[in-house]
Amino acid sequence: MDSTLLYPLLGLAIWVGVVGLQLADLSLTASRVPKLSAYAVIRDELEDIADARLSAEQLSGFRARLAALDERESARAVPVGRGATAQLWRGSPWRVLPVALALLPFALLVAAEPLAAVASLVLPAVAYVLALAAARASVAAAGARAVVRDSQRAEIDELLREAAKSSRAPVAGLGDRVRKALHILREQQG
Repeated sequence: MDSTLLYPLLGLAIWVGVVGLQLADLSLTASRVPKLSAYAVIRDELEDIADARLSAEQLSGFRARLAALDERESARAVPVGRGATAQLWRGSPWRVLPVALALLPFALLVAAEPLAAVASLVLPAVAYVLALAAARASVAAAGARAVVRDSQRAEIDELLREAAKSSRAPVAGLGDRVRKALHILREQQG
């Protein structure tokens, strides 16, 4: 193979690889369907047993699961107000790796062909713009997930309040009154 074609072919291969990698990351980030929310699972469980009277242990179990889930979600969540650039550098720095890879043709060409080296700086710029777009999509998706999560969390709080109302301690003397009423009914029928 002719050595004069080696650098352009290597540069083209790196171009295609880097841009393909960045486009794949962008499309996967933008089209990612969030998993079934754990909040939705708890909400569905509470809705299924809404008519049943829950014990204090069951209520505390739901509250403990909810507290653990809140802690896990707060650790995973993208901070409110974080922009795409901050997300790119702090939240997902692996997205910058293709930009560093895109600097490889520049490093290879700087000594041999200074004009071609300057032209090869277009690839890192394109790679950075694509990485920034993927980070922007990530921030938007995180915001949408936060809205859904907050809505489900509010529904769970309401369901737990309703369940707590129906599971309060028994009314003093109510059991005696019910037994007495049943006894009277049996006497009248028998």
